[in-house]
Amino acid sequence: MFEPPKDSSQAARYVAGQWSSTAPLLDVQLLVTPEPPFPCSVTIDAEKRSGSYRCEGLMPASTDLRIELTGTSSQSQRIRAVRNVRTMNERLSAVPWFTEFEDPNGEALLCAAASVRIIQTFTTGRDIANAKAVQTRGKPLNKSADPGLDPAAIASVITALEPTNRYHYYRFPTREAATRAAVYWLARSGKPVIALSLAGQHAPVITGYTGSLGISNADPATRITALIVEDPQRGDLDPLTAKHRPDKSRSADFQTGATVAIADWYADDWWFRDAYKGSIVFSSDGKVHDVDRNDKVYPKPHWDGMFVIIVDDADFANPPDREGKVQIG
Repeated sequence: MFEPPKDSSQAARYVAGQWSSTAPLLDVQLLVTPEPPFPCSVTIDAEKRSGSYRCEGLMPASTDLRIELTGTSSQSQRIRAVRNVRTMNERLSAVPWFTEFEDPNGEALLCAAASVRIIQTFTTGRDIANAKAVQTRGKPLNKSADPGLDPAAIASVITALEPTNRYHYYRFPTREAATRAAVYWLARSGKPVIALSLAGQHAPVITGYTGSLGISNADPATRITALIVEDPQRGDLDPLTAKHRPDKSRSADFQTGATVAIADWYADDWWFRDAYKGSIVFSSDGKVHDVDRNDKVYPKPHWDGMFVIIVDDADFANPPDREGKVQIG
């Protein structure tokens, strides 16, 4: 009755999904145990063989949930489906790490591609393309002149590799709003979040947080004290790659999830000190290039001056190269 299950040991803290039945149902009820302090609902389509269900807020971390759907068939038979899951902790476990330096002598241009590979492998269990292959596949999807992968291309190539991953980019006017939303989407989806840091020229993966998270993005109970970050560059310990930003420390912690204090996240240029810059100097020619979104779908400036994150919002209607539309509350 439920759609195919995802990871039941560190499930998303947002209960939502699709259901289907081989027989028409006259009614369907949803029961979540323990009962949350916000409403849950279930829908049934006109043919009475499928529908959706969801709860309006985030469940607590590390909580054992029983999700039960019951319905009555036209033959007055009661049909029941049960799923037991444990919601994710404050950090995801067993998230793989890949370097952006598959060629130690190459340029530092594959951070986003390596992060896409991390997400692909974590969410599907299948490592089907290295960073260079992801970059090759994603580059034609760019909606800008960015020498790497821009936000639209990153979201698009994630979905191209695995259609059940529905990542979109979201823009925020402040680093605080973007960071808060990143943590919310991490918990809501149970999937890593990509942050476009270093003024839009780097793409680390957020896999967890420390602090407290309320039942919604707007909940005043939310207090984020640090982020857990995997970094495709700063986790690379090969001496041959140390010439890239030697002022930034490397650590094996960035392969499993390094703790970045929120004050450092906001103050360090490597992270979210600076908003996305719509123009940069290319190392290849030393000239300033416009790397803001330039396909005229949105007015400019679009990414310029914003803080951008890329998240799985489970939106199957909106194309992955467009800006995310799901309200986060």
